[in-house]
Amino acid sequence: MGASKVIQVASLLCLIVFSNISTALPTSTYSDVSNQKTIDDILKDDKSFVALDEKELTASKLVSTWVKVDVSGAQSSEGRKVLYIDKPLNTELELYLVRKNKLLDQVRISSDNFSPARMHSIFPHINFPSPSEDSQVYIKLRSPYKVMFDFQIVSEAEFKRLSQSRLFWYGLELGLLYFIAMALAIMALFSRRQYLALLSIYVCFLAIQCSVNNGSIYFYIPASISQLVSSFNGSWLILACALCLLYHQSYFSISQTNKLLNHVVWGSAATLFFMAILSFGMGSALSVQLQAIASLGTMVVLAAMYSKAKQGFGRDVWLVSAAWLPMFMLGIVWVGMQLGIVTNGHMLGVSKLAVVTHIVLLTLSVFMQDKKQKERFLFYSLHDPDTGLSNRFALNTYLEQLANKNTHHTLLLFRPLIIHSIRLNLGVANANKHLNELFGKLYTELDTYGAATLAVPEGTKTEIFRLDDGTFAITLIGKLSLSQIEQYVCILSSVFEEGIEYKGTRLVDEIEIGVAHSPIHAKTADALIQRAMLALSTKAHDSDRWQIFDVANSVISERRMQLSSALKDAIDNDSFSLYLQPQVNLKTGKVYGAEGLLRWFHPKLGQVPPDEFIPIAESSGLIHLLTEMVFEKGLKYQKQLVEQYPGHVLSLNMSGKDLSKKELLVHLITLVNELNLNPSQIVLEITESVTIDNEDNLKSVLDDYRSVGVKLAIDDFGTGYSSLAYLSRVGFDELKIDKQFVMDIETSSSNQTIAKAMSDMAHSLGLKVVAEGVESIESYARLAHYGCDFGQGYFIAKPMAYEDYLDWLYRVSQSDDVKHYLAR
Repeated sequence: MGASKVIQVASLLCLIVFSNISTALPTSTYSDVSNQKTIDDILKDDKSFVALDEKELTASKLVSTWVKVDVSGAQSSEGRKVLYIDKPLNTELELYLVRKNKLLDQVRISSDNFSPARMHSIFPHINFPSPSEDSQVYIKLRSPYKVMFDFQIVSEAEFKRLSQSRLFWYGLELGLLYFIAMALAIMALFSRRQYLALLSIYVCFLAIQCSVNNGSIYFYIPASISQLVSSFNGSWLILACALCLLYHQSYFSISQTNKLLNHVVWGSAATLFFMAILSFGMGSALSVQLQAIASLGTMVVLAAMYSKAKQGFGRDVWLVSAAWLPMFMLGIVWVGMQLGIVTNGHMLGVSKLAVVTHIVLLTLSVFMQDKKQKERFLFYSLHDPDTGLSNRFALNTYLEQLANKNTHHTLLLFRPLIIHSIRLNLGVANANKHLNELFGKLYTELDTYGAATLAVPEGTKTEIFRLDDGTFAITLIGKLSLSQIEQYVCILSSVFEEGIEYKGTRLVDEIEIGVAHSPIHAKTADALIQRAMLALSTKAHDSDRWQIFDVANSVISERRMQLSSALKDAIDNDSFSLYLQPQVNLKTGKVYGAEGLLRWFHPKLGQVPPDEFIPIAESSGLIHLLTEMVFEKGLKYQKQLVEQYPGHVLSLNMSGKDLSKKELLVHLITLVNELNLNPSQIVLEITESVTIDNEDNLKSVLDDYRSVGVKLAIDDFGTGYSSLAYLSRVGFDELKIDKQFVMDIETSSSNQTIAKAMSDMAHSLGLKVVAEGVESIESYARLAHYGCDFGQGYFIAKPMAYEDYLDWLYRVSQSDDVKHYLAR
């Protein structure tokens, strides 16, 4: 036998084995255009059937198609036979067994697959005995669209095997769908991702639609409930389309990126929900048409969303679109069936394949997205989101590894000085772009120098870390000399000073640098960072570029921290004392008054000077409490003093941080009224530097205090940049010459000139002059000669407690001129 003969025989055997038994049985069809005929009418008009000459049966749209199969020739020794059919979707199906023109059995399955016998819902069939003389099976189909269908005849035993297999696979399919929906819901609950919750609901709707389509819903839900769910047959697909749109809208953040498209998505989703409601209770044909319209509209809106999202999501768009492609293709087939372009009797099988592929790809997509999100989360747990630089946690980990290996390393912290200004003027995005361009240059310079001087392995890159909003770090490995560190400092400075071009403008920057070495300065990562930050915060005395950690600065910083911690308790416990330093009228030699000076004695830290705790109080926001304390203590002392010395004047210091606090002014007025004091005998002293900083609104603030009746003095005059015109505009009652111009007035001709000029200037403006730092009888006399009104200093008296001040006042009052008393 030749090779060609063998191929012919094999082909014939395959055709016999795999061809349908139905092709060997006489089959004829009849189209009932009226859709009114029953089985009895068909049996009476049996001659209307036309013999089938096609390989596949076709049912026209909305026309009752009858098929007669003569099963008399289906001879078998296996007993009973079963004719079954894979019912097309949304099709009404009736099966009739007739013998000798008498109806023996009938099976009816509605368009939503309901049948009293549950097996008929998923596997429409009818049994007949074999052999069976003069027997026919009549099949009636009515579909909302043109479909092709076929039937099979198998033995009863084979049908049981097929039905069990179909039940297993349907159960597995639905179980997986509901499991995936539950898994997505749990992920959405714990990750708080809205799009996962929407996807979970979508998969649930898809599972319900699948179970209605294949009839398996009647197996796992009671009949009454399953019929109710099946009555929404057209609605589940439309609802799934709406959830599909909302999922994409949430995943691609359309509401934040494109407002117009967001309105379109919400409008389309609302329309789909309305169509789902309309679909309930409609006829099968209208319901299917609504499903086709919903599928087409969903694809159009999705195409618009993918087009917009492609710019921002890159490869993620292709990943998501691949997962949804099977459903897009199924939607196109669905629409094509409604338009008559596609004729498919195996729609159930096609939809199953599409759904399975869709769910597999969708699950893979969610897994990939979740994996990317975890990787992104892990990346940003170690990196700064703005610049992509490694963050403080990464630096800590890296330094700990070096410390555990006992590797010598140097930490350089640096802070660009104008980044904040660039953010304010050009925006955060431009500031980050500016930083990234500078860091790009810096990487190149550092790697080049490191490879040339430190003998680092080839390919090793110097890493830049970001500690906080404005502080960055690099780590240098090995024992470095100061000259090598200085070289790295020069590289850092030169890169930032060179700057970059932005819209024709060169953005240059300066940096501050702090350096600490391990293990010399610290042996742990946290301690090394702390030492470097302390060096960064210390102003360099001999260099304007960098500062290395100094133990002395650490002690100062530690003391400042202790003071900050103890300050609030000291205020609450009234641990402060108000000392008084006398002021004398240089012309008459009589006591003019006193200045109140706050003193703090800490049980562990000892005497804490005002120039140490006042800045801490100002930076911590506690200065107003100290000012209130000064007002209360000082005015109570003044009340007692004026009872014995009616002309006594009290000067109290006021921080510039308190000027804008209206409640402090109210507190002052309340105390003056309660104590019945003359406000003109109260002087509030404000430092010159504060007045300069607040020139624009200072006058209105001071006018409020002046309206109370108190006098105002400008303190530490000469240390700032106040001009004669400025003093004239703002207006003060007193001018206090700073002690640096008074203490060596006997030996410094320049200070003599300054003191005299200040006195003359103040008098020309109608101000009284108070000189601080009077240390000798010669200074006293010279200041009186220059016309200075009042004097204050250690020659007259040191600051003293209130009781000591009373004793001093009593002794001095016994003398006509305090100068005579002091000279004794």
